[in-house]
Amino acid sequence: MRHTLLIAFTAVSLVSCSGKRDQQTDLVTFPLRGKVVEIDTAQGVLTVAHEAIPNYMNAMTMPFKVKERSQLLAIGAGDTIHATLAVSRTESWLEGITVAGRGVPEKTLSADEIFTAKVFRTSELFPDETLLNQDGAPIRLSTFRGKVVALTFIYTRCPLPDFCIRMSDHFARIQKSLSRDSDLGGRWHLISISFDPRFDRPAVLKRYAGSYGADFSTWDFVTDPDTAGSAIRRLADGLGLTYADDEGLIAHNLRTVLLDKEGRLVRVINGNEWKAEEVAAEIRALAAR
Repeated sequence: MRHTLLIAFTAVSLVSCSGKRDQQTDLVTFPLRGKVVEIDTAQGVLTVAHEAIPNYMNAMTMPFKVKERSQLLAIGAGDTIHATLAVSRTESWLEGITVAGRGVPEKTLSADEIFTAKVFRTSELFPDETLLNQDGAPIRLSTFRGKVVALTFIYTRCPLPDFCIRMSDHFARIQKSLSRDSDLGGRWHLISISFDPRFDRPAVLKRYAGSYGADFSTWDFVTDPDTAGSAIRRLADGLGLTYADDEGLIAHNLRTVLLDKEGRLVRVINGNEWKAEEVAAEIRALAAR
């Protein structure tokens, strides 16, 4: 946890020169302008195609938390908004949202397009892709048959504390929790998959894993053997994981997956609003079957 907070604090410190920083809370704020792509009122999430934030993020499309959900009621898909992006040590969110102009929503998938999309289904075997771990060794997901597997997607240069940093921190907590239970020895494994295979090669992943105190006997950090990332793209497409590289920063959503001991898909967790303790409990229950 200390390492994760250090990473988050360092990221905030590095970008504070281009934003407004509160010296007492280490909260950094940035002006944000963009077009609304999607609104999830129930989850309090606003997906925005935003302009570049100098010295912090290139222009990209990203989901942002909105704490004051009442602000979402006056916003429509396609609207142009002005807002403040707030980034703390552990989370980020939009506040002070105002509508600068009304617009037309982006085209959504048709019913036929949704039906024909390749979506992985629960109780089916998860695809057995070959990936490359932090030691440069090829591994297949079938290697872990007989173990419950939890996998998530990250990239090492992600700057927001509630995106990849939170996923890695959650997995560090899960590993620490499960490692205390001797009865679970050899019955579970964690995998963090990078969707930035051009940059996140094995040596980079190994350094990144070290910042979380990862024990590689139960937690692998993997990338695509091919820097074009075709294997990871196939996994992402089947999970509804979207990501797009934009000069080193990647706009993306979040997916975490649980597989049973036979390699079948048990659960796909969307977003970042899940608790490490709850997923650790699910792994324990699946391992006990």
